[in-house]
Amino acid sequence: MQESVEADTLASSRLAPVRLLVALSGGDEDAALVRSAHRLAVRDGVNWCAAYVDSGGVNPHRRQILERDFAQVQRLGGETRIIAGQDRARELVAMARELKVATLLVGHGRPSGWRIWRRPVAERLARLGGPFDLVVVAEARQRPRFRPRQRGIQWRWHDPAIAATATLAALGLAAGLASWLELGSLSLLFLAAVLVSATLAGTSSAMLAALLGFVGFNFFLTEPRHSLAMVEQDQVVTIVVYLLVAVVVGQLAGSARKRLLALRASREQTYQLLTFSRELAMATHREQVEAAGAATLMQWLGCPVVMLGAAEDADDLLPSRSAPPGVSLDAGAQTAVAWSRRHHRRSGKGTEQPMDTDWQVVPLLEQDRLVALVGLALGQRERLPSPDEEGHIDAMLRLLSLALERTRLVADLEASRLSEENERLRSALLASVSHDLRTPLASIIGSASTLRDLRDQLGACDRAELLDGILSESERLDRYIQNLLDMTRLGQGGLKLERDWIALDDLVASALKRLGPVLQRLEIRRAWPADLPLLYVHPALIEQALINVIENAARFSPPGGVLRIEAGHSPADIWLAVIDQGPGIEPHLRERVFDMFITGGEGDRGRHGSGLGLAICRGMLGAHAGSVTALPAPDGQGTRIVMRLPLPQATQASDEHGD
Repeated sequence: MQESVEADTLASSRLAPVRLLVALSGGDEDAALVRSAHRLAVRDGVNWCAAYVDSGGVNPHRRQILERDFAQVQRLGGETRIIAGQDRARELVAMARELKVATLLVGHGRPSGWRIWRRPVAERLARLGGPFDLVVVAEARQRPRFRPRQRGIQWRWHDPAIAATATLAALGLAAGLASWLELGSLSLLFLAAVLVSATLAGTSSAMLAALLGFVGFNFFLTEPRHSLAMVEQDQVVTIVVYLLVAVVVGQLAGSARKRLLALRASREQTYQLLTFSRELAMATHREQVEAAGAATLMQWLGCPVVMLGAAEDADDLLPSRSAPPGVSLDAGAQTAVAWSRRHHRRSGKGTEQPMDTDWQVVPLLEQDRLVALVGLALGQRERLPSPDEEGHIDAMLRLLSLALERTRLVADLEASRLSEENERLRSALLASVSHDLRTPLASIIGSASTLRDLRDQLGACDRAELLDGILSESERLDRYIQNLLDMTRLGQGGLKLERDWIALDDLVASALKRLGPVLQRLEIRRAWPADLPLLYVHPALIEQALINVIENAARFSPPGGVLRIEAGHSPADIWLAVIDQGPGIEPHLRERVFDMFITGGEGDRGRHGSGLGLAICRGMLGAHAGSVTALPAPDGQGTRIVMRLPLPQATQASDEHGD
């Protein structure tokens, strides 16, 4: 009861509006900011949320700090959100307005160093304003002044080559056209070189092309020639304007190229995710999902991948699937697996729990339930995944988790369906046995006790009638038990075919003879051509199938009715039809009547039997590669059961077919 109350309280708190918003920066100072926010939320009894504005390009160290702080926020009962944007202050104000928070909590900004134009986020928030209280948390110790990170520019050989080639081409064209064009028009050729460099190699190459164009333009085209000195004022203005325009155009073109490459990479990732989701959708079993997931992750990451199950009763988890095959985990990776299995968090390479291993273990969770564990050998790559790659990995693992959960639900549903079907069959079997065994046994016991107790008082006719009843009910009981045995043999695959040549006339005559007492009240009409080919079948099985169909038709036929047996053949098979004058079978039941314990009449306890006869008939004909169907009678009254058996020259059926 207490647990349910706590769950309701937690659910209601999650649905309550957020009244306190804390802005994280991704630095070491966020830990103290989270604790301050938690104290304020507990004091005021309100919900709180921690938000981070992601402007792109977050380094791995800052991302680890952010993940640690987000985990701390969730443990303290807060929510977490990541906002994509470039202006941190404006994004925070927009989110505060959207959530209708009462208090916005930020950290104290540190000195900006040489970037005097950079204002602290608290000051910018105060200038923007909003319907909330702005609280600035002071830090326990002063942080050092801001120093920009040293970003090494990685030059590739073709970047300066492209810039130099484009500039030389522009210089050659300008030298050839100098006698026809003015100096301002010639500068457009160098701008074209800047655009070409930006398009082919990016911003850095464009800036180099702008600088080379400035020097070449000044050295070769302005007076005095072959000197960097300029004496004419209009030439100075022209070359300065060219340099400014070249820098702006180069930056814009480089940014456009960068966005285009990012869009292309995003499209490629989307295509990969779409292909991956299609592969997972086609997988129907857990083994197939694990194989597709491991192979795709290995191909995309370029490192070994292992899949581990999540069985709670297993003491030692072994990889259930690996790519490439045969990959094993070292001692550190096994420790990471045990830790992630217990805490449901990532461990290993690139996480807060490195475990002295090259493997990163990721738990796949679905509704707080561990679905599987994935091991990624990220330490064997040249570098750890970038933030974009990490997001792509998370998306792929999310799809993999959903696919594994889907296969589990499908397996549980199938097991539940089989259990329900088995229970239905068991109940139907018990009901059938209780009826079809008790009724003939009661008749036999009654007739036998009458003969024993009243033998001297009965006449010869009465004693013969009682003996006939005992014999008839015994034969009925024998047929029922035989049906049960045949169904058991069919279900267990123990039916062996011993084929022999036999005529259809002999099969029908033998079946009618065995059903003599049942058919006494009916008129039997037979019709088939005299040139029917011989059948190469198991005679006893086909005779039993025919008996089941005829007996079923006799039960539904009215007294004095007509029962017709017709036959014919085609180049591929021979068919035999039994037509009665009963009430018929409804269209939606014509296929189901061949299932076990389906009678189509009054149920298992009715007068129409146990519902095993037609099911056994289908099984016996199927063992001969034949078929049986239920159709309406030609005259519209009754049912027409058609059995088909392939002829020897149309099929290569063997004795093992029935297995």
